[in-house]
Amino acid sequence: MAGAALILSLTTVLTGAWFALRGSVVTAVPPDSVFLYVDKGKAAVLTAGFDTALVNSASGNYGDVVTRITLEIDAPDGRRPAFDYETLFSPVLSENAEAQAEDCPVTARCVVAGRQFLAIEEPRRTLDVPGGASRSEYIGFVLHKSNCARGGACDAFVDVPSAARALSQAESLTFRVHYRLYSDGEKVAVCRVNLKFPGQTAYQPWLEQRLTTTGWVVLACERDTVA
Repeated sequence: MAGAALILSLTTVLTGAWFALRGSVVTAVPPDSVFLYVDKGKAAVLTAGFDTALVNSASGNYGDVVTRITLEIDAPDGRRPAFDYETLFSPVLSENAEAQAEDCPVTARCVVAGRQFLAIEEPRRTLDVPGGASRSEYIGFVLHKSNCARGGACDAFVDVPSAARALSQAESLTFRVHYRLYSDGEKVAVCRVNLKFPGQTAYQPWLEQRLTTTGWVVLACERDTVA
């Protein structure tokens, strides 16, 4: 019994020492979907939103803070445009989106895209991830060259039609959400989207027309590994 107690005690001490040296241990969980919606405000822009989740498996004493979030998109020309995190939002699919927007919270901004999609946008906030817990939010990125996180890589994104066209060129899209953490370095969550309809022999671009006419679309992410 004394030997078992000693082993347990040593294990506890070593585990505590490992966490003290290692700090937070954060995993970025891949999103399930990407929301693309058109904001027809003073200057119409296209926003990409993701359901994001960060899990910190360290003990409760070792929380972490996300200092920057960027979205990188694989482009056919190899430029990989990247955009800064702009907003938190709550997506609402409803037959009464316009009516619901009239009751928009005082601290939020409600964007109606088409007649059935409502994005309740809130100011971006710094995301913290407590030890032994998770943080889940919907985060949005404005796909416009004025919000570019990599100089010269976003020149194709000058307005809604050009942004939609840039996303429509290839039959698949890869989105990478980069999280820069204060303690645990950079983590990446990947969302791959197949734009080719089942049974199609050749890809026929459709996303641009859908976004410019309907104003929104929800695309399912293929399951991917956690980075």
